[in-house]
Amino acid sequence: MFKLNFKGIPLKVFLLSMFVFLFSAAQAQAQSLPGDHGRWIGTLEGSMVDTQGSGLVYDFQFKEDGTVDVEKSLTVSKLKQTFNWTMEGANIVLSGDASGPIGELSDRIINYIDETRYEFKHVDGVTDVEIRKSKPFWSWMHLVFLFVVLMVGNELSRYYKGVSYLLYFILPIALIPHWLKAGFDGWFRWIKLYSAVAGSVFTMIFRFHNIDGKTWAKFVVMLILAINIAEAVLQDFSQPDLPNLINAIAGVLCMITISRWKGIKRDEEKPHDMLWPGMTTFWILAYDIWNITFVYINFPNTVAFSFIVLLAPTVAAIWIKKGTYLQARAFTLAIYMMYLFSFKAFADNSLGLTFVIPMPRSEGLVMTMALVSLAFNLAYFILHYRWRFTGKAPANLEVGQSESVL
Repeated sequence: MFKLNFKGIPLKVFLLSMFVFLFSAAQAQAQSLPGDHGRWIGTLEGSMVDTQGSGLVYDFQFKEDGTVDVEKSLTVSKLKQTFNWTMEGANIVLSGDASGPIGELSDRIINYIDETRYEFKHVDGVTDVEIRKSKPFWSWMHLVFLFVVLMVGNELSRYYKGVSYLLYFILPIALIPHWLKAGFDGWFRWIKLYSAVAGSVFTMIFRFHNIDGKTWAKFVVMLILAINIAEAVLQDFSQPDLPNLINAIAGVLCMITISRWKGIKRDEEKPHDMLWPGMTTFWILAYDIWNITFVYINFPNTVAFSFIVLLAPTVAAIWIKKGTYLQARAFTLAIYMMYLFSFKAFADNSLGLTFVIPMPRSEGLVMTMALVSLAFNLAYFILHYRWRFTGKAPANLEVGQSESVL
């Protein structure tokens, strides 16, 4: 079994990632002058997008011939339109077909803020949408950096109670004034933030405060996982589009196939991890697919980050400690949500950077992902309940009848 050694190479990798990240921030100040041809990206999330607080991405690709291709990624589709652009002083003026797919940008003035940012009014006429020059290399480096942060944060949370108290008790209160500046006004992000923190708090209590033998405590662990899924399911059910409905059904199947929660226990060996041996590999895979599909549909602005957030606990459960997937999921999700709220405010107010990596998108791709999510969760549901009612199960596939390999 592999264990992270903070005195060895992983620490060096972390420090190197920190250096790369800080260097990228410094480089942001040296980027090309406003109006430079190239790719500029803006994101928006919250009640101004829709009542559910979803996200969207504006992707501008300015060309020397005076045109700009704009792509707008929404919950189930990507709209495309080409505009003409001219400079009016330091500002950019767009012109094009007002009846087109992104007609709200026709005759729109994109105002200069500074060397790193422009902004324009959203369709509500109130909200400002900031766009920044895209830097793909640094965006990918940021994902690597985030992955390292999550892995190291998970290990520190496992080995040091003081770190856990700091991360999950003190910071979620102390940073509220800073988080209010991040601009998240949709209910989903705030609920997800504090439910993730609550999950980490209870995980720590389960490990260190002598409740690991209590059935009610194990039930609460299971309930926290189910609530985490239910939050996203409600978000999907509240949306009007078919892919959301399909993925919501997949999420319901994911919830009702949670099993063997009475086997949750505290490892007697240090660092006394919370283990769920009966959480099967197939279920984890179905959960990951459902979760990334949910984010892909509803939050095109953060889907790349969410993939990393799902990858981290899976890697931790495979290569660091078997049976710790849920514990790692709780820690890494809480760290990510706190990072998202903290870093967004910091990046928006200080760095002038965009780390968004727009993913390929179309109505066909969205529907395909929703169907794949449903297929995996439906397959597991059928096999799981076939085993529960008949005792029959695949010989080499855990669907609840034995402990997972993770």
